[in-house]
Amino acid sequence: MRIVSAIALVLFTGSLFVPSAADKSYRAKEQELSVLKGYLATARDSLQNEIAQRWRQKQRFVEQREADKEELDRLREKQERSFNELSRIKEETFAKQRQLEDERRNLATKRDEWKFLSATIGDVLEKEADNIMETFPLDREDRRADLEEIRRERKSHGSPSKTIGGLIGYYEKYLERGQRIDITKKSVLPEEGDAVLLSLARFGNVFAYGMNEQSEIYYLRQTGNLGSERYALPKVGESPLRDHLMTKIPQWVESQKVTGQVKTDVMQNAQAAVLISGKKISTMTRMTQFVKNGGPVMIPLLLLPVWALVLVVLKYFQFHEKDKRNKKLSESVVQMLENGEIEKARNEVSGRRGVVARVIQTLLDHSKWSRQVAEKKIRELLVEEVPQLNKHLTTIAVIAAVAPLLGLLGTVSGMIELFKVITHYGTGDPKIMAGGISQALITTQTGLSIAIPTLLLHNALRNRTNRIMSDMEKQAIRILNRLWREE
Repeated sequence: MRIVSAIALVLFTGSLFVPSAADKSYRAKEQELSVLKGYLATARDSLQNEIAQRWRQKQRFVEQREADKEELDRLREKQERSFNELSRIKEETFAKQRQLEDERRNLATKRDEWKFLSATIGDVLEKEADNIMETFPLDREDRRADLEEIRRERKSHGSPSKTIGGLIGYYEKYLERGQRIDITKKSVLPEEGDAVLLSLARFGNVFAYGMNEQSEIYYLRQTGNLGSERYALPKVGESPLRDHLMTKIPQWVESQKVTGQVKTDVMQNAQAAVLISGKKISTMTRMTQFVKNGGPVMIPLLLLPVWALVLVVLKYFQFHEKDKRNKKLSESVVQMLENGEIEKARNEVSGRRGVVARVIQTLLDHSKWSRQVAEKKIRELLVEEVPQLNKHLTTIAVIAAVAPLLGLLGTVSGMIELFKVITHYGTGDPKIMAGGISQALITTQTGLSIAIPTLLLHNALRNRTNRIMSDMEKQAIRILNRLWREE
């Protein structure tokens, strides 16, 4: 723009100083100037339009930038919200996963508890089935039937809770039955003979009196032993108790309740049973009962003294025979050697058996050799004889050591049985606990009773062996001294 203005100014200024003759040229210049001005105006308009257009474009760009900025901010805000939502969803997912894992663990725990409860109930049922023989005899068949019913229901529904309810009802039923007095009629199996139908007066789970159609009185009582011998049903013999019950039981059956005085044996032990039955216990019965009370350990314990006694008798005859033959033969040979009768001594021991005969025979055979050679040969013979003399002595010592150990085993078994009884029946009945204590004490007593005399006999036999060995050595030396006097 400035250049165009300068050109126009120069042309205009020059035209002022051009003479009039150059009007045409001046006009031409003016026309050119006009054209240039037109061009200039056109260029200026075009430039203005361009500037305006550029300005408008700039404005649109600024507006677009502001709009893009706002859109970017909006998108950023939306992205931020999306990130927050995604984080929230992730946290919720993790929380759900943790909750799911917890539920799985709880489910596994519940499943294990279910299995444990089911297994425990199975064990309780098995234990109850095994212990039916230890329950009151009048309830055994009913208990067995009820227990089988509970088992069938357990197999059908498989629910431990329902089975527990059935077991609770089962225990309540027989607990209540064991706490009351009933009058009933039932077939039972006595200690001797076949089953009999008795009119029974049952006093809980403690004892019962029964009478058959022949007016024979039976007494269902505890024995103090576990297993099948927990209860006994002996017949009541001639006694005041029998007369008393023969009068009372018909009255109880008629009135269906127990009235008046009830005579009973509080301790319910074997001695009282003897008084009730009117029988005496023989020595064999006492010994048999003693062995039964001791338990299964009594069988090897009773075999040990028999074994030890056999070995002691064998050793006694062995030593007695050796002493007898050794003493006579040795004195005879020494006397012959004193008289110089070597050939007669050789004939004396010829065909004889025993270590002394062999010692003398060996010495006589080596009498032509030196004394050292004969002594070596004698030592060989004595060394061979030592195992024969010590034979079975170690076995006797082992028997003496094993007997108290077996007694200790019986003691431990008895205490285990005692704790089983305490677990099952509690500590309210000392008679039941006495069975395990009796087994423990009996086996200990038996083991010590066997071990002490066996140990003393072993010591005596060992001393006898040492004395025989010493006597043989002395006799050998006496004969050596008679054969080699010059040495």
